[in-house]
Amino acid sequence: MILVGLLGGYLTLLLGGLGVALLVTRGEPRLNIIEYCCLAWLFGTGVVSLLLWICGTFIPGIALQAIVAIACVFLGFVGWRVKQRAAAQFILPIPRGFVEWLLASCVVAEIATLLFASCKHSLGWDGLLNWEIKARYAFMNDGVIPASYYSDSGRAFSHPEYPLGIPFTELWLYLWMGQANQFWVKTIFPLFYAAGSLLLALLGSRISGQRWSGLLVAALVPFIPYFVTGPGGVFVAYADIPLNVFYLAALGYLIYSLDHNGTSMSMYAGCSTLLPWIKREGLILWLVLALLGLVVSLRGKKLQPFLLSLLPGLFVTVSWQIYLAVRHAVPSSDFSGLTVRTLHENMDRIVPICRALVREMADLSHWSIFWLLAGFGLFYLLVRVRNMRSYLLTSAILMPIILYCITYLFSEWPSYTAHITSSLPRLLLHIVSAAWLAVALVLPFSLKVKRKHVTSFSLNN
Repeated sequence: MILVGLLGGYLTLLLGGLGVALLVTRGEPRLNIIEYCCLAWLFGTGVVSLLLWICGTFIPGIALQAIVAIACVFLGFVGWRVKQRAAAQFILPIPRGFVEWLLASCVVAEIATLLFASCKHSLGWDGLLNWEIKARYAFMNDGVIPASYYSDSGRAFSHPEYPLGIPFTELWLYLWMGQANQFWVKTIFPLFYAAGSLLLALLGSRISGQRWSGLLVAALVPFIPYFVTGPGGVFVAYADIPLNVFYLAALGYLIYSLDHNGTSMSMYAGCSTLLPWIKREGLILWLVLALLGLVVSLRGKKLQPFLLSLLPGLFVTVSWQIYLAVRHAVPSSDFSGLTVRTLHENMDRIVPICRALVREMADLSHWSIFWLLAGFGLFYLLVRVRNMRSYLLTSAILMPIILYCITYLFSEWPSYTAHITSSLPRLLLHIVSAAWLAVALVLPFSLKVKRKHVTSFSLNN
């Protein structure tokens, strides 16, 4: 019965997410089935967790589960009807040639391997005491986190102020299984990896114009040690990998919208909306994407639609902060207030923070040569390519790093350097897939230049 319940939870979640994806992209005549499976997962986790939070404020128990399930089925039905009216067709892209088949096979094999390996790994510290604990509290209280949890200083270690995107996705599976089963709930995180890997291959192919380039970077992702096995990686059930995937999707669709009107901006808006709902740092990533989206909208003279697209993200962020205030949630003790005085007093931290950043990026045991590749890719884009895609990608990678480092100027830890050591590697995970997009974009350009050089040399000799 547990497996039947688990299947029911996943099916309703995916159905609701697919309905949202079809509604967001209504009018598209050809729908990539792999892409829409990934989007169904991303939007499904967002829709289910938001509905559980909003509806749970008024209706607990089995009625809450029924209402959310009906809403998911309804979204799926409406989305499918919209697809039929538009005469849209699902298509399955087939690799062409030996190289593409080889790389696609590697990506699929890596996804299967990580899914199997994650079942052999227990939940990590944050996975248990920041995320799963909220799902368990809610499950034991008719699907609603007790109001006393937010204001209880004895539970401040579990960060009551963190958003509920991941915990309530776990809660949804618990409700369907009828028990808080940590083993099966771990499957959520390799599924996020699978969605991220496939979206990286698809978006990398579209942005670079070469399918092999997108497949290659997707196949290289598991070779970053920290991304898979480190604290915050795929195995330990932290929120960093899901945040990475949402950021990748939003950024990829934003860049693709430069040359394709279509529905890319709608996808960008949908994926970026959920960033603040996944993790607290998602608000920083949302602000970065909002700034980049403003640049793109001004360039395309579409400011009004862009401003409207910001409203869902603002609604989620503001609503959550109001909810925390009403519940008298214990504030985070990690950072002090963002005041000019604190900034002035801690300016001497800038050099140590920069040193820690360089030292972390150069740690081969964490990142292998990934940051070296990403650095070369960004340098090449800025020096040789120099177009709007290059500038957007570079900004999307550098701005979060800079903003994350600035936050340590306001660290309240007794040792801010210990704070950096503890959290900086996980913060860098958020932009890993975005950096792979830069590499995917560079590869065809660099090979094209090399072929031209070789051809010119052979003609002259």
